[in-house]
Amino acid sequence: MQFALPPITDVADVAKAMTAITAAVAEGAITPGEGAEVAKVVDALVRAIEASDFDRRLTALEAANAADL
Repeated sequence: MQFALPPITDVADVAKAMTAITAAVAEGAITPGEGAEVAKVVDALVRAIEASDFDRRLTALEAANAADL
């Protein structure tokens, strides 16, 4: 299976990736099952991005709080 998937660097890029997956399925480039599997990978990447962003924000808040003490 090969098709062009746009880069995903933040959550805003997910819509483009899902559009590419849907288009690939519609064109017959990949099967619906393959599309579903790729969508799972995209979902896992989104969760990783969100967790990383949460950690970055939490660290910044903790540092700001420590500076206020």
